[in-house]
Amino acid sequence: MWNRELLYVGGFLARIAYQLELDNIRNLWEGASSTASDSGPDPELRAWLCRRSLHALKFFAFHPSTPAADVSNLLEAAFFECQTNQLFPIISSIGIRNAADVRLPDSTFSSFLKNLPVVPEDVLKGTPRMINALQNRGMIKAITFVDVLNELRSRPLNETEMVACLQWWIALNKQGDNPNLAPIRIELLNAAVLMTGTAGGANERILPLSSVKAFINPKNIMGAAIPVDGPLPDHVIPLSVTKTFPPESLVSCLPWTELSIVDWLKHLITPAVATAGVEYDLTRSAPWAERVLVVLSRSWPSLSNGMKDHIAVLLKDKTCIPTSADLKIPEQAYFANVNIFHDLPIVTLPSGSPVKGSIEKVLQSLGVRKHVDLQVVFDR
Repeated sequence: MWNRELLYVGGFLARIAYQLELDNIRNLWEGASSTASDSGPDPELRAWLCRRSLHALKFFAFHPSTPAADVSNLLEAAFFECQTNQLFPIISSIGIRNAADVRLPDSTFSSFLKNLPVVPEDVLKGTPRMINALQNRGMIKAITFVDVLNELRSRPLNETEMVACLQWWIALNKQGDNPNLAPIRIELLNAAVLMTGTAGGANERILPLSSVKAFINPKNIMGAAIPVDGPLPDHVIPLSVTKTFPPESLVSCLPWTELSIVDWLKHLITPAVATAGVEYDLTRSAPWAERVLVVLSRSWPSLSNGMKDHIAVLLKDKTCIPTSADLKIPEQAYFANVNIFHDLPIVTLPSGSPVKGSIEKVLQSLGVRKHVDLQVVFDR
């Protein structure tokens, strides 16, 4: 006949032995981390420590006992419950952690949750009995939305990580079984931050997702025409992040809209762009002015009459038409067929391209003249 008290003592002793072994592994891991240049031990030492931890987990996994099943049950209960604070150390992807802070691995999150401690795959497959026991006792859980928020608030994501994060979010929306996605989306956008360029470099850019309002759709004519190497509004997320997503998914799952030609043009004529340098100031750079006109010509057939009129109003007073006499406002420029006076500012593109087709229609809509007013003739 087995003795209940002795079984409890056996469980306590097993826990003490396990705790000592995991403490030794923790010290080795942290000692290697403090001297290494990266965030943890070198791969060889890491693998050895994981194998050592796996051995301990296997050794203290409790199997059914016969003929009395209560023997193993009591030993296991004492093993897990001998500490009132319920701290249970276990190996994770970032070292020894309390089981309550470790999550079960999930490939959906592995590409962008890099700091979250998860159970290594070898441990998960190598000791399913111990992992199941921890799950059944609520001591180890799956990744939650709170885990996602905690990591997003702790560091910015690079472009690859942000793509993975958006893939998870869009897939979650498509499941359609969560009625609370609207408030969750607000939390996600407020927490997520995108970092482009090189950290600490001159090209580094930090973009909170809460500030994003638009994206470029390269799958339609207007979006494909917008040059991504030129100035873009600060509220536009980089095309490198969104190009793989269907535009309809971005619109339905996030509070974003497609960047229109009109909004792009409004940004180009802002003082901020003009003061940033001559290169992208269409009132001072003839090559850039030509490029803008080419963009408009490509998308012109797809624009509504209202959008065309809006563009004409935006550029009416801008010296954005390259001519033989420098840049002019549209109504001061003339097509080449107007040759009544030799010194008229004739539309002349810096590239030498002929003014015909769509670009001719754009120029005409902007107000470029096809004839000389009689008053100009009388004045001459």
